[in-house]
Amino acid sequence: MRSATQPVLLFVPSSPPVSELPPTACADPLQALRTATAAQHAQLDAQLAISRPDASLADYVAHVHALAAWLQALWPHLQMLQATTPGFDFTPPQRLAALQADLREQPLTAGGPAISWPLPGDGTLRLAAQALAAHPGQLHAVCWGFAYVVEGSQLGGQVLYRQLAQRLAPHPLRYLHGDGASTGARWKLFIALLRQHIAPPPAVEAACHGARTAFAALQSHFLEPEGMQE
Repeated sequence: MRSATQPVLLFVPSSPPVSELPPTACADPLQALRTATAAQHAQLDAQLAISRPDASLADYVAHVHALAAWLQALWPHLQMLQATTPGFDFTPPQRLAALQADLREQPLTAGGPAISWPLPGDGTLRLAAQALAAHPGQLHAVCWGFAYVVEGSQLGGQVLYRQLAQRLAPHPLRYLHGDGASTGARWKLFIALLRQHIAPPPAVEAACHGARTAFAALQSHFLEPEGMQE
């Protein structure tokens, strides 16, 4: 996940709480979001198990489990954006289906007992609610921040797919493959819509809060995976 055009997903443990981070002053919402999440991005590159050269199928299964709990919790907020954003499909059902299929397949290739499908992450639900409550007049902007992290992670997934597909074969790594060659075009469309909907400074700051929250929430799943059972 070292692409310069997308966020990667990690929280910096020594950073201040999300609600205490300073405002991000930037006219362009994309640049503001990149700046707001830069430290989290760098920390993930250094620490995320699935991005290490020796990443294993077990690492991928744990990664899938964390993403499934996180994405399920954010799904209602992506649905709200989709209902008010003609021309873009946030596709959480398809992505969750890919995660579920990847998790079902892991006992056949990794050996050992299956890991159960997680519930929506309590930590993500709580943090998302706090972020929305902090910006009552900018609910959609906060959700655009959530979506920035979800959508950006698909670009990182493409990088990981190229790194891992041969080594972890025959597992199909469905979630990492995502939209395949169409991923870049999808990201460009998303950014165009982001700039169209997030322009005034209060909206940009609310979106940055949402993005930092989405990063922090996902990291909580990597540190303390919820519901991983044999």
